Amino acid sequence: MKNLFGFLILSFLLASCCKDYSELIPGQDFIPKDVLKAIEDNGQAFYNGYTPPVLQGRFKISPNVLMSSNFDDLYFPGVVFADYFVEFYDFDPNTLTIRVNTEQLDHKGIGYGGFVSGQGNNFTVYVKVETKDSEGHTVLITEVYSGELEANGIRNIQHSVFMVDDRGDPKDKYIENGQGRLFEDSDGFSEKI
Repeated sequence: MKNLFGFLILSFLLASCCKDYSELIPGQDFIPKDVLKAIEDNGQAFYNGYTPPVLQGRFKISPNVLMSSNFDDLYFPGVVFADYFVEFYDFDPNTLTIRVNTEQLDHKGIGYGGFVSGQGNNFTVYVKVETKDSEGHTVLITEVYSGELEANGIRNIQHSVFMVDDRGDPKDKYIENGQGRLFEDSDGFSEKI
């Protein structure tokens, strides 16, 4: 009886201290599977797992080069865009959530929510961006970041921007759902600043 009681206490302690992520699939709470597939087919790497590194800090993606688009784009692979800055903060390893700020030229995105997956130093961040245009129409976009965290930066970072839901696009001015672009830091390292 004593052994059974000890086993039950040990089982309770293990159950209460260990998180069960089996129902949590990062990114899929707001990104449909067909859009995730389109992002992957466009060349974005995904790192799966429930033990990503602790992402914290601001990183500079430069040179910020377009690698591919899955629509008839005005830009072609190899075009260099303005430097891109991404900041990760408020990472919660229990819920695999994170906050993200972005900056490129005069455009700033502040406090976007996201999810993280990965193992070891490899990670993927799925960011949810709801934006409203000057006419009041809202769209849902995702930004996806993948790379390998190092002490002074991120190695081989990739950054995708994809339309998740154009919400009908009444003026036909947005790309279609599941369309987007993939960028990389072409020198292979994005320093922490």
